[in-house]
Amino acid sequence: MSEILKNAGSSPADDTIVTLLSRVVSDAGEVARAEVDLQKAKVFSKVSDAKGGVVMAAIAAVLGLLALIGLVVGLLMILTPVVGPIWATVIVVGGLLVLAAIFAMVAVGRFKAMFAVPGANA
Repeated sequence: MSEILKNAGSSPADDTIVTLLSRVVSDAGEVARAEVDLQKAKVFSKVSDAKGGVVMAAIAAVLGLLALIGLVVGLLMILTPVVGPIWATVIVVGGLLVLAAIFAMVAVGRFKAMFAVPGANA
């Protein structure tokens, strides 16, 4: 950039077309490098911000999973005196497997819809 300011003071009569074109190409290269550096800085800033969000989402997922484990244990404790430990386990695990199957079918349906070819309903 300092070269641009240094050359700005030269008189137009001293400059040939070749010199001017060479300066334009040089200046365009400097501008392009500066733009690339700016875009890199923007991307790294976004990545840095995203890291914090990913960490918070992971912590939330772990805490949510722990809460679900507590719910399952609680259900087992509640059902054990009523139906016995074996049937309590069968009921809780069976219910969880049914829920997992439902969520899996919904997910498969959404993926199929997402990757479906438009107009191919045959």
